[in-house]
Amino acid sequence: MTDQMFSTRRLSEILAILLVFVAVPGRAQDSTAAHRGRGRIVVLMVWDGLRPDFVTQRDTPNLYRLAREGVRFDRHHSIFPTLTMVNATALATGAPPSVNGLEGNVFYLEPSADTPASVSNISPFEAKPGAPTIAKDAQGRMVWTEGARAIVNLNGADGFKGRLIGLDTITQEVAREGGYVSVIGKQGPTSVFDNRVETVVDGKDILGEPHKDYLFASDDLVEPKAVSQKISSAMPPDSKTAIADEQRDLYFERLVVEDAIPSAKRAADAGRPALVVFWQHNPDLTQHIAGLGTLPAMEALTLCDNNLARLRAAIDALGIADKTDLIVVSDHGFATIKFRIILSEMLVSAGIKKSHDSTDVIVAPNGGADLIYLSPTEFPTPQARRAVLQKIVNFAEAQEWCGPIFSRESAIAPAERSRRGRIQRAPKPYLGWIDGTFSQRVVGLYNPARSPDLVISFREEPDADNKGLTGPGNPAFLIGGTGQVSTRNKSAELVHPVKGLMYEDSGTSQTFTTGMGMHGAAGEREIHNFCAAIGPDFRRGFVDLNPTANTDVAPTITQILGVLPNIGPGGLAPAGRAMAEALTDGRHGAGGSHTQTMTTDLMLQGVEAVTTIRVSWIGDEPYLDSSTVEHKPLGSSP
Repeated sequence: MTDQMFSTRRLSEILAILLVFVAVPGRAQDSTAAHRGRGRIVVLMVWDGLRPDFVTQRDTPNLYRLAREGVRFDRHHSIFPTLTMVNATALATGAPPSVNGLEGNVFYLEPSADTPASVSNISPFEAKPGAPTIAKDAQGRMVWTEGARAIVNLNGADGFKGRLIGLDTITQEVAREGGYVSVIGKQGPTSVFDNRVETVVDGKDILGEPHKDYLFASDDLVEPKAVSQKISSAMPPDSKTAIADEQRDLYFERLVVEDAIPSAKRAADAGRPALVVFWQHNPDLTQHIAGLGTLPAMEALTLCDNNLARLRAAIDALGIADKTDLIVVSDHGFATIKFRIILSEMLVSAGIKKSHDSTDVIVAPNGGADLIYLSPTEFPTPQARRAVLQKIVNFAEAQEWCGPIFSRESAIAPAERSRRGRIQRAPKPYLGWIDGTFSQRVVGLYNPARSPDLVISFREEPDADNKGLTGPGNPAFLIGGTGQVSTRNKSAELVHPVKGLMYEDSGTSQTFTTGMGMHGAAGEREIHNFCAAIGPDFRRGFVDLNPTANTDVAPTITQILGVLPNIGPGGLAPAGRAMAEALTDGRHGAGGSHTQTMTTDLMLQGVEAVTTIRVSWIGDEPYLDSSTVEHKPLGSSP
């Protein structure tokens, strides 16, 4: 891709983002005749944390068969950071974090025009266990979005009033068109899909949009109130041992089969669109707790596969296979923890941050990636911010655990940037403001209201396996403020080795150790997730070799159901594309794709840190493929 093409794309992104802040009353309406949705059903089944190489005829025969009977998306991508809530929002909206504004499982809401003053009083509004506790006088707040009812509380009348996310979700679009919607499963990601569900009164949500025929059931919330007590009382207790949440996944599957699918049939029979979202806890939670390649992890795959079989049997039994499309997708991949890192403590030891809980430099730990925010009062000028950010980057990139780093836009005036050599330097518009970093725009991260100053991805070793790491008899390691220390290994016995190791930061929480599973980074084992589909609107026996991503799922569902494309405030629209080449409507082919290799280099004491990311493109849509980091002795580069 030429630099001119990249610059044009950057300009279009800037214009799109600026539209967010334009006060346009109401939703943009289609100028054509009144729309009528098709009597189609789409079931979106999410296997949380499923890696594509774990789908085999031996371990997941039902999913393996579905992927070969229908469409298999062989180059599917998670959105970076490869975290559950980031990708739940991408799946729900078709938009990357630069548009929807949700950039981590744990993030810091800085005081700004984007943040309502009452947000600091919302409860629950807790940080993930192990994350730093941010003092109240910082006037911002650390948020753990998977915490109990965090999303719906943030989006309520005392919070963002229905606009926490930059635009509506596909579930809200279907409800607006008079369709049936059901969102069932794991707390957190389900709340993203229907983030205004608790505000519904007399068939309308807090924005006055229609929301009548629906069911929402997650670990921490059931709506509507008429069915809440019945469903909540029958729900099994939450469990985080053995196969994590096995009974809950089984119960939620029954709810989908016995309630959601029949309700969807009634809507479709009446000519209305229907969308059912079923988000399983597994195999994610079991892979976290037991580790990849362990017996519990394999049993979790079997659990999900049996749920798929029962779901397909229910569709057949109701005679609706000819009007039901089933999409099975995962939110992200997985890797095995090699070392745990506590970055906040390391920055304190390096003299860059005042204390672990201080508000000068705020570290939001997200497993495979950390979000870094600087205090505007401690560092009031662009020059002061740049100086401390460069110290953080220099420190991080000298370490073995560091992967690619992405910096937000510069606040330094163009003339000063020119004097510093940034503009006249090599024509690489993908470079970040801070030396050694990439621009957050490259991976769809830059949101002017919400972006952290830095996103530090931890390094992944995709081809090394977890033999000698996973298993309670193996050593476990932690790198913190006092250096490297040994800890107890809490993973389960390894049955067969699995490739893909990573470094991660889950804060001071004692939950995770070497040998367990994690995700969030920019390595290929975490970026490449699973996606397949089957049904009347998808081709049969087709392998899609075009790059696709979680942002492409919602536009595809929109096209299948015939609902209006999502238009948010100020005309804000999703960035994903409908995966038309996989559909049966005759519009095969997405156009050619190409891959671009981008590099940064940073001169450190005695070494040159060279970071590489590879990005595929279809038109203007980027798909982050992989990343590598290499430390070279100075003078060794050609």
